[in-house]
Amino acid sequence: MIGMEDVKDLATFVYGLRLEGDGPGSWRKVLDPIALESPVNIYINSDHFVTLFATPSHLIELGYGHLLGEGVIESIDDVKSMVVEGTDIITEVARDDISSRISSSRKMKIITSSCGSVEDYLEALNKMASLRVTSEKKVDASKLRQLIGLSAKVSKGFRNSIAVHTAFLYSIDKDEVKYVAEDVSRHVTVDKVIGMAALDRADFGDLILFTTGRQASDMVFKAARVGIPITVSLRGPLYSGVYTAFKTGITLVAITRGKGLTVYTHPERIMLSSQS
Repeated sequence: MIGMEDVKDLATFVYGLRLEGDGPGSWRKVLDPIALESPVNIYINSDHFVTLFATPSHLIELGYGHLLGEGVIESIDDVKSMVVEGTDIITEVARDDISSRISSSRKMKIITSSCGSVEDYLEALNKMASLRVTSEKKVDASKLRQLIGLSAKVSKGFRNSIAVHTAFLYSIDKDEVKYVAEDVSRHVTVDKVIGMAALDRADFGDLILFTTGRQASDMVFKAARVGIPITVSLRGPLYSGVYTAFKTGITLVAITRGKGLTVYTHPERIMLSSQS
């Protein structure tokens, strides 16, 4: 097991009694890593924007990634300053249209969490600003299968049975995992890796987003807003995610188990070895 210092950004340690059998000696005392979560507040120009329940690490990356993924900013250069005070992320954004962008982001949150009819939901999505991912990068299906195994290797949470999600960004050109984040929130893992890549001035059109969380519309929109062409998940998507991927030009891959995977949208980016 990884030592306490290695997972302190993800977990705290709690004693418990583990039952292994039915006899009188079946109980044993254990010290287990338990996932941390805290309310993280993001402020924009002195006003409260959102509270996220997240693992309290990589908060600068979370701040940039969340604002990019929600369409509040278009570039990290829109941010004049960002500081972390405790679990508060305090940002100053220099955009004349910041009020309308915040309003649009809040409207989208209402849409994606609403319980209305499917027709109302899709109509609302269609009214949102048009996004289109145009990257022509392609990847071999065998490489996607390798990414499935990489998710366990790069995840400290998985190796230590900590209840967190994992997301990472893989560079097609460099054939390597570039950015990794783990968090109790599947949404925040995506925010954090987007923030890491943005601060590194990475080419999002060269990156594949892998996540252990299911892909709903809000998750797919985060990728679309920064131009990530391919998203991959261990789990099945929601219909809103498939529809959003289709509309925005993202190749959505899911239900990746063993050698199997399902491509739901824009399969032209996925090659077979015989086509390479």
